[in-house]
Amino acid sequence: MKLAHASSSDSIEQNNVLAFHADNAFLTERVNLQGNPYSTSVDTVQMLVDEIGYTDPVLHVPLVRSFAYMQHGENICVLNKIKAPEREKNHLYSLPLSFFQTQRFYQLASLPPIEKEFLDEKGRILSISHVLETFPDSFIVLPEEYSFGERIDDDLKQVNREQILRIANDIYYSRFMEMFSKGKSDFALIFPATLYRSFGENMPIKVRSYSIADNPDYVSGHVICPNTPQGAEHIKRINAAIKRIYLTPEFINAHTRYLPAQDKQNLRTIIEQSIEKLMLAN
Repeated sequence: MKLAHASSSDSIEQNNVLAFHADNAFLTERVNLQGNPYSTSVDTVQMLVDEIGYTDPVLHVPLVRSFAYMQHGENICVLNKIKAPEREKNHLYSLPLSFFQTQRFYQLASLPPIEKEFLDEKGRILSISHVLETFPDSFIVLPEEYSFGERIDDDLKQVNREQILRIANDIYYSRFMEMFSKGKSDFALIFPATLYRSFGENMPIKVRSYSIADNPDYVSGHVICPNTPQGAEHIKRINAAIKRIYLTPEFINAHTRYLPAQDKQNLRTIIEQSIEKLMLAN
């Protein structure tokens, strides 16, 4: 997945200048360690590190600790995170490195369907917390430290803590997929592409799927760096590399190869339109 555009002027002297952190085992176990395409997040990060000449593995660090390091001015950047208002106040964000259909709200089909009073006219969930209140004996599995975006984050704060099973970020997806495939998680918030990558067209259990009202259809993953002069310089170099990646066919392919056929064109259009706006603005 190496790109031909890297130049010495853009290379980062990673040993004494920058370290990339992630709390996602998919990234830390594969980027710069395995060469095969795996997922949109892994493939696009691999394209970025190839482009800037970063050859070390991504360091596996809990997100809370990474942010603490950055608050103390440590020279690290965190990979593949969605923008969140609280984070934006104190950190610098790169251009989008990846685009995803937003998480959908999944419910085991063995449960009664969600009542219409909790849905809008398009059948979208109005409030996750209100839905869970009507299923007091159920629970939802969520990662310990993760932003789903401001709209959902605020809603989840209202959920009874006894109805949330928190799992460490580094094992969240593997543990969740195991539980979900066995019908041991009543509800879930997860990217459709993640389910498709794991199960394809053959879901092991029957579920209902709902979009969430007032939530964007697509979100983007970014590199987060500390709000320091060095952090700003890293973002400048990273953004220059991302712009070059945007111009390659492989960038869009890294997204569409992990989607069912009916979703490919919609995401392709979203990415193309977003890139056009970003390139004009920057």
